[in-house]
Amino acid sequence: MAMLRSLLLLFTVFSMGNAHADIAEKCSYGWTNFGVRCFKFFSQQVNWITAEKNCQSLDANLVSVHNKLEYDFLISLLPSSTRCWMGAHDGEQDGQWLWSDGTHYDYTNWCPGEPNNYKSPENCGEINFLSKHCWNDEKCSYLMGYLCAKHL
Repeated sequence: MAMLRSLLLLFTVFSMGNAHADIAEKCSYGWTNFGVRCFKFFSQQVNWITAEKNCQSLDANLVSVHNKLEYDFLISLLPSSTRCWMGAHDGEQDGQWLWSDGTHYDYTNWCPGEPNNYKSPENCGEINFLSKHCWNDEKCSYLMGYLCAKHL
């Protein structure tokens, strides 16, 4: 019986390893796998809505972030000190942040004092702000690069 359990455990471990390899292979060229999504940074300087539309044209959305491990991974995809758009926005109701991909807004990494609507409404979110690599709210018309994410 112990031998059978050992064989089942080995089978499970090896089959899980293959599943992860299969998932990684499903990301299109230039996209990077993390968990059950593929990610890609685009350096083209555009406003938030254009960034979201560009992501949608690739069957993706601007990136949503759900934990620190995922956020650290996303920062690693960016050239150093590069600010970029993420999918957070509060355009429907000020202070009620949502993800453009419709996922649950369950993690934040706002910089101290943010979001703050500095001098005028800032309804769109950016990542990698300042040396703290935290989040900032920005005017949606501001031009910067962006990160797209799509589910496998």
